[in-house]
Order: sequence, then structure tokens, then C-alpha cells
Amino acid sequence: MRQQYWYGMSAKLGTVLAGVFTIVATEMYLIFEEKYIRGENCSDLEWAQSETKMISLFLMCWGFEIVLLVSLVTCGVSVFLLYSVYAEVFRGLLVYIIWIILYEVMNIIIQFLTNTNPKIRAVRVMRWFGLMSRIFMQCFWMFFVLTHAYTLHKSKTQGHILTYDSRVSPEPRSFLRRKSETTFPATRQ
Repeated sequence: MRQQYWYGMSAKLGTVLAGVFTIVATEMYLIFEEKYIRGENCSDLEWAQSETKMISLFLMCWGFEIVLLVSLVTCGVSVFLLYSVYAEVFRGLLVYIIWIILYEVMNIIIQFLTNTNPKIRAVRVMRWFGLMSRIFMQCFWMFFVLTHAYTLHKSKTQGHILTYDSRVSPEPRSFLRRKSETTFPATRQ
């Protein structure tokens, strides 16, 4: 199968770079967003009676811990993606695709809930710009991951079809004998 190149990269190389990008972007996100996500002293907050307000306060107070846990899982999934590219494991690419979508949705929710803090109104636009830039780049790299996953799936299914056609029998096949042995009986003199 002939490889196609986009922006000078094959799908496999783009998938490797997607994993590296995700690891680097996740670490940068933790470094730059820590002080904006970290909740203040949440023990003196009055817990609201409504469930949505309670969930919002919980996410604001424990936002950094949630983001830290999700980011560690994201780095693990990215390392698994790199291994999956090396070992040609199709499921590893699917796990990465599903997890990155969930990861970015969780980050949008956390960003939305932590932007209500009046102390960070000045940097709100920069935080949204950083998040949207990262999501755009994830979409760009996702194209390579999807293409490589499709290529792996297609090559694996074609490989299985070919193995079903070849049958191995323990007996020698009759068509391998010489024609003279099968058509003319040996005569004794």
C-alpha cells in the first residue's frame, strides 16, 4: 500500500508527533493554568442548596486536583499511543481518539467554571485563546491518528482474509507429483 503524505509527513509520523504534542501541551497546561485553576480555601464557602451550584462549587474547589488526575491519565494514554504506533496496535489508537475528546470536553467545562472567578477577569481571554489553540491543534493531529488507525485496520483485515485462504494439509498434494508418474505407470522388464 502506497503511503500518502500531508504537510510532508506520513500518517505514522503524524501520529507519533500527535502523541508527543499531547504530552508537551498537557504539561504546559498544568504549568500555566495551575494558579488559575487551584481553588482557594474552600472550607469557608457556604454550600448551596441546588445541585448544579454544588457541583459548580465542587469543581471550582477541586478543579486543580481533577485536572492533575486527568492530565496524568492523558500522558499515560499518549505514551500508550506511541507504543501502539510502534507495535501497530489498532485499539491503542482508538483509546487515544476517545480519550482526547473526553479530555478536551472536561477542560472546557473546568475552564468555563473557573472563569467566573473575579480575580482572573484580566486573563480570561488569554486562557480561552490557549485552550482553543490547543483544541485546534488536537484536531489537526487527530487527522493523522485517524488516518493511521484506518490504515492499520485495513491492513489487519486484509491480512486475516489472506490467511483464511491458505490451507495447510499434512499430506503432499497430488498435483506436485511429476506428470510422468501419474499418467504412465511404470513398466517392469
